[in-house]
Amino acid sequence: MRGLLNRKAGRGGWAAPLSLLLAAVVVLTAGSFAFTFVHLNRVAQLSGASITGWSFSEFVRQTAEVQVLVARGATAAQLEVPLAILQSKGQVVADERLVDQLSAVERDALQRTVETVQAFTPARLSRAGGVEQMEAVMGVALRTYTAALQALDRQRSGIAANLRAAERTLTGLGALLVILSVFTVSSLLRNAARALATEVRRTREAERARAELERGAEALRAAQAEAQRERDFAVQLTETMGEGLIVTDADGQFSYVNPAFAALVERAQAELLGEPVDRVLPDLNPWPADGTGRRVAEVVLRRPDGQERQVLVTAVARTTGGQIAVLTDLTDLKRAQARLRALYDVVAAPGPGAGSGPGDAELNWTLTRLLQLGRDAFGGVGAYAVPDGTSWRLTLLVGPVDPEDLQVRAGLLDCAARSGPDGRHCGNGQVCTVPVRVGGETRGVLIFQRDSLDLPFSAADEDYLRLIGQWAETHAEREQAGTLLRSSEARLKAIVGASLDAIITSDERGVITEFNPAAEQIFALPQASAIGQPMAQLIVPPGMRRAHTLGMERVRGGGPDRMLGQRLELFACRADGQEFPVELSVVRLPTVPPVYAGFLRDITERRAAEAQLRDRTVQLDSVFKVSPDGFVTFGPDGRITESNPAFERLTGLSAAELAGLDEAELEALLVARSEAVPLAGLGGDAVQVVCPARRVLKRATRVMKGRDGEALGRVMYFRDITPEAEISLMKSEFLSTAAHELRTPMTSIYGFTELLLTRSLDGDTTRDLLDTIYRQAGRLIVLLGELLDLARIEARDRQDFEFLEQPLAPLVRGAARAFTPPGDTERLHLSVPDDLNVRVDAAKFQQALGNVLSNAFKYSPGGGDVHVQVAAAPGAAVTVRVTDRGVGMTADQARRAFERFYRADTSGRIPGTGLGLSLVQEIMRCHGGEATLTSVPGQGTAVTLSFPAAAPAGGAAGSVPAQAGHP
Repeated sequence: MRGLLNRKAGRGGWAAPLSLLLAAVVVLTAGSFAFTFVHLNRVAQLSGASITGWSFSEFVRQTAEVQVLVARGATAAQLEVPLAILQSKGQVVADERLVDQLSAVERDALQRTVETVQAFTPARLSRAGGVEQMEAVMGVALRTYTAALQALDRQRSGIAANLRAAERTLTGLGALLVILSVFTVSSLLRNAARALATEVRRTREAERARAELERGAEALRAAQAEAQRERDFAVQLTETMGEGLIVTDADGQFSYVNPAFAALVERAQAELLGEPVDRVLPDLNPWPADGTGRRVAEVVLRRPDGQERQVLVTAVARTTGGQIAVLTDLTDLKRAQARLRALYDVVAAPGPGAGSGPGDAELNWTLTRLLQLGRDAFGGVGAYAVPDGTSWRLTLLVGPVDPEDLQVRAGLLDCAARSGPDGRHCGNGQVCTVPVRVGGETRGVLIFQRDSLDLPFSAADEDYLRLIGQWAETHAEREQAGTLLRSSEARLKAIVGASLDAIITSDERGVITEFNPAAEQIFALPQASAIGQPMAQLIVPPGMRRAHTLGMERVRGGGPDRMLGQRLELFACRADGQEFPVELSVVRLPTVPPVYAGFLRDITERRAAEAQLRDRTVQLDSVFKVSPDGFVTFGPDGRITESNPAFERLTGLSAAELAGLDEAELEALLVARSEAVPLAGLGGDAVQVVCPARRVLKRATRVMKGRDGEALGRVMYFRDITPEAEISLMKSEFLSTAAHELRTPMTSIYGFTELLLTRSLDGDTTRDLLDTIYRQAGRLIVLLGELLDLARIEARDRQDFEFLEQPLAPLVRGAARAFTPPGDTERLHLSVPDDLNVRVDAAKFQQALGNVLSNAFKYSPGGGDVHVQVAAAPGAAVTVRVTDRGVGMTADQARRAFERFYRADTSGRIPGTGLGLSLVQEIMRCHGGEATLTSVPGQGTAVTLSFPAAAPAGGAAGSVPAQAGHP
């Protein structure tokens, strides 16, 4: 070119203008290239911005998914993975370049929302208020997504204008540089076509995201409608329940009362709302202080009209402040108890004829007291009428009525006539009659009449009066039984002659005066030979004759006779001198002079049967008492007759508390000492008692039958299945936690892998996703390795361990070197004596110590020294103590530190599986030692590994290695 210019200059002298023109073309071309380069960069930025817009839409979609789950009442476990993905996508959106194109208000709102999302926990979202929090996040996400789309549109419009300007510039220069223009334009068109295709694809993706968002919004609306229906059902339930229900706020004021409570206090619902609780329930103090408190108390509720009601209040505290309480009106129950107590006092008190047998005087006295009970309970008049031929007559009248008032008497007799013949209980509001029937025959009618027409007899009142009638029937039956007894005395003498028991009478000198046929058969002695003979010489064994003679002399002298009225088992003597066991009862007949009657029965066979039964009973009683399982027996009447010590020990109920209870009352006692327990896989009827200790009892009931098949009662059997229940619960918790711990990293791996397969991402984003997949895969490998270690240790029971007696110092230093993070060697301080020998499996011990050291560094994010101290007193256990100055733990966290999968840090910022310390504990137990932990929040944690000491290092020479599997 220079030579050509030189030739041109030599020919015409126009080289200078041409050089200027060429320089101008070069400058203009360079400017055009620069102009085009700048706008092509903007096109590239537009492609990147489109990816950013897709990230915004993904953030909105994931927010909608979590919002729907929260609205449906998902559990914390169900929210954990979706929430983790939402937090990851929120962080990606916050770091994108397009955020700088938003306004300051929108950037601040987005930043605050992302920080709020990062602070969310599954437990927090699953509680009340989670739906409102997610609605706020969704609002900000939608606004920022819309603003991002608008910013993208503005950039697209600017880029399109710049592309048109670049096209016009390159077209003007095409005449000067055809080849360069064609190349440049074709390249520009190709880039523009690619950018346009990318934009079209991103636009379609945005449309699909918007359609998916609309579907999520529709699902959210459906979930909200379902939640509203459930709330309406809960309101209807509380509005119709029979017990009073109140809800108070943190200031101690009513925030809700149901109609039953408003009726109980005779106030309007609207009037009670906002009123302090102390004005209505002043006796209910103190309320439970926190969400775990529960209080049950009986209080007095005073109505506006001055009436007092006995109320049972069950109150629990709300986590947001205030209380929820259920109030049950006990007034009628208390009144019924008082009535029953008064009735019992009447029937238990002896009448004026007590001791002389039942008769009319005692019956009338009892009936009068029963009528007075009805008079005290209901007021008005009480009467007792008896049949008198075809009519009725009043025999007793209690109440403010003139005995000569024929109108009242006629009304009472009319009621008796209408209810007496067929035994119906007549009740017409003001009057209630209760027939007294004996043997299916009406003996009389109790009549109760109230003064006031405004207080009719209720069903409970009629039940109480029927109970009074039952007691009256009982006394009438006693009267009838007395009559029958007196009529049977005439037949008694005839029966004596046919009695199977020996009946022998004697005078005060001991001479036999009567000897019935049964006595002749038992003693092998005819009556004629026995009468008139001294009893001592005839039927009393020789060894007892002196005592018998002295006893008779004492009685004749006015002294006490210890044998009278007693059922004694003694020995008697037959005519041939054979002694045999007899059952003897001696009574003194009311004659002058006194005559003594002895009733004697040969119990030889019974003694043998009793001995056999006694041996059998002793065996069964021993089994009953020493059995580890609980037994409760019920008699034919359905009430408890006996309970063994095992049942009393399992439930804390004494025999005195159980005596006489029926099955329903026993069930109520067990329910009061029990709580709900998941029993999946255990089967049967089981309860969990919490007093005196927490136990799970499996119950079974069987009917006891006699030889003839008649029911003798029931026996209830309780077996302590606490270990089985604990194992079942531990298995369920382990499977749930293991599934959760495995699912969390697998979800991340699956999601990010799917993203890499379906999206074309830049190199940095791709590497970040691959790093995440690598970390989660590593977490899975560590988790599975620790699970396998635990399973192997438990299954083989130390069989994989190889215990050797060796110095401890090299093991501790080796573990410190292996598990100390790079750059933290100056933070670790060792204090290890060289003269301590231990019997350990070196690899397993270093694994346990390494886990403890790893935790010490991980949970000290702010730095701080870590100390390892080894010590042992002579003959004492060797301890390895690791102390850090990290975040520490609360007492509850420290108590659960050795549980599998338990982690004190739930934020996810500190990596770990929750299996490290449980593995440490298993390894130490296999060494015959243990691992313990103490911690103070904010001050650090100390973990101590202890195991039996071996010989000093100096005596280790020549020691024989321990057999593998035995420390």
